Amino acid sequence: MKTILVIADGLAGRPDDTEAGTCLQVAKTPTIDGLVSRGTAGLMHPIKPGVRPGSDTAHLSLFGYDPYQYYTGRGVFEAAGIGMELSENDVSFRTNFATIDPDGKIADRRAGRISEGQEELEEALSGLTSEKYPDVEIRFKTSTEHRGALSISGDGLGGNVTPTDPHELGVPIPQSQGLDERSSKTADVLNEVTSQARDLLESAPINVQRREEGKLPANAILSRGAAKYPDIPPVEEVYGITASVVAAGALYIGVARVAGMEYIPVEGATGTVDSKIINKAKAALKELDRGKDLVFIHMKGTDNASHDHNAEAKVKFIEKIDETFAWLDDNIDWSETHLCFTGDHTTPINYGDHVAEPVPAMAIGPNVKPDNVEKFDEYTAMNGGLGTFNGQILPITLSYSDQLKKFGA
Repeated sequence: MKTILVIADGLAGRPDDTEAGTCLQVAKTPTIDGLVSRGTAGLMHPIKPGVRPGSDTAHLSLFGYDPYQYYTGRGVFEAAGIGMELSENDVSFRTNFATIDPDGKIADRRAGRISEGQEELEEALSGLTSEKYPDVEIRFKTSTEHRGALSISGDGLGGNVTPTDPHELGVPIPQSQGLDERSSKTADVLNEVTSQARDLLESAPINVQRREEGKLPANAILSRGAAKYPDIPPVEEVYGITASVVAAGALYIGVARVAGMEYIPVEGATGTVDSKIINKAKAALKELDRGKDLVFIHMKGTDNASHDHNAEAKVKFIEKIDETFAWLDDNIDWSETHLCFTGDHTTPINYGDHVAEPVPAMAIGPNVKPDNVEKFDEYTAMNGGLGTFNGQILPITLSYSDQLKKFGA
């Protein structure tokens, strides 16, 4: 048996998303509705009732891991997601290139969403060191636009530090503070790195050029989401399976990689509403043909549109997912494959951020007992055979595929 888990980020919504209901209700989804009529549906609290999930904690929970036990912070997933090799000695941060004005205050947290010169900026920061702790190794890697990741590696480091990103403009970069003895060492190094980065970036040729062109220079880095490497057992150990992840966003790639999944890059996958998600579906089936037991497909566009308060874009992206599912339906070997489709959290259009309401979930495959649900949305899923449950969607789906280890004798 094979398993496909498809997560549409921020899929669910609220009744006032559009005049006619949620975006999932309004979207034309004949294939998804046809699939759920052959399978079963339910409502899932991504973590548990009343908890507003982050995308990182939600995915841990969906994979079957207790986020209260394993979550150490977002930085480690961002770093792993862009290809940094990490260990238990690392403290990782997610970073932004930012613009600091002549008075030393933050003028733009994203350096005008810089879209060129990232390799040059990364090279400029390749010489970061700590004078106070010369045994500590410092690595920096860019991601997309203004985003990047910073890793501080060495003995005796803690991850309980305050960020250097104040999330506001017109103020200086704050000094990081360590909230325990080990973390004080990390904060000292982070403050050194932040100061060095300003000096190194200020004179970088790309920033000289950007000033000449009237663009904002990327002359500082802001760091947040400090995290030690989590002691997460891989899915192969937990479930006895091999797995791949097909995604574009660093966070989702990172969570999956830390959980032991192999990352499969896909041409045209951007993590936006313009992403060529059909290529993700094709790559997923190739991975199953290659012998993988599970493929996790992440689709980000629904959440992007929700955060932008753009109901029309969210509806169109859901319809694009439906078109992708039409291809999957025609090409999956349904005699040996189970598929689950859900979201990682609810992101209403008007609110524009994650909320604690549950999300609809569905499963289809040869061992699934069909229920009476014939349309897939937040309301119909209330009546499905999966009922209402907390997270754990991956082990639920693996059970249908006879891929779970037995608990007990």
